[in-house]
Amino acid sequence: MAATSRGWWLRMPRPRTFFGIMSLQTGTEIITLALLLNKITGIYGLIAVLTGYALSALQLSMYLYSVLCVAALAFLMPHIRKQTPFHNLALAWLYLLDTAINAAYTTSFAVAWYLAGFHDPEGTAGKDASPNTPGVGGGNNGTYAVGGAGSPREEDLQARETAVSMVTIVALTLVRAYFAVVVAGHARAVLLRFAEGRPVQEARVGVGGAAQKGRVGNPFAEGTAEGDGWRGGLGRVMVSVGEGYWLGSREDEEWTRDVSSKFRSAARSQGGERAP
Repeated sequence: MAATSRGWWLRMPRPRTFFGIMSLQTGTEIITLALLLNKITGIYGLIAVLTGYALSALQLSMYLYSVLCVAALAFLMPHIRKQTPFHNLALAWLYLLDTAINAAYTTSFAVAWYLAGFHDPEGTAGKDASPNTPGVGGGNNGTYAVGGAGSPREEDLQARETAVSMVTIVALTLVRAYFAVVVAGHARAVLLRFAEGRPVQEARVGVGGAAQKGRVGNPFAEGTAEGDGWRGGLGRVMVSVGEGYWLGSREDEEWTRDVSSKFRSAARSQGGERAP
């Protein structure tokens, strides 16, 4: 009953560190920088068009999307250290949406590659090979050498390459999902810290302006400094999707503070015992 009332966002992982060795802020900076470098390749893709290289509509849309992402990331990245609620929340949503869009592009390219191989089983190498090339059917009898196109050996090699590609894609997808959780976790921490630093009567205001029991206040609520203008409206929209995750619950945050205080107390006690 409690899980149903609180929604899906409470089942979303809430990491406290990045790989257990770095803070969420440092991890978010590294992840954002890696994504920025990855999206810069879209600029080179558009430059290739100027040289006369033919691109499909799918490739062109991906390169244009990458350029837009570069601009957005360059604008949002400096705000990671500034702990700005709106920009960090926007960065989290950008990474979440980019993860889904990237998966869609990967699926589309994989389907296109599979269909191209299905309609052209010999591949480009088989078409471009010279008739006198050894091992590709040269000679008067027209027989195929061992390992030629369509042989069991080549089919086995293609099956292995496909399996390796699938495993690689799945592994990268899992890593990307973890990165998305880290970036979202950092944005959530920024929102919670910002709400805790506001006046009590202001921090208890929810999305619709009413007090909500068990949650910290919405930083973008109407009538607050962050809730004015188009940023405030967009911030309320972003928070409204999974509000229970972004704003959390007071019970969860109190539990987190209790655990943190216990660890600090244990560390101080151990330090006192080691002192002469």
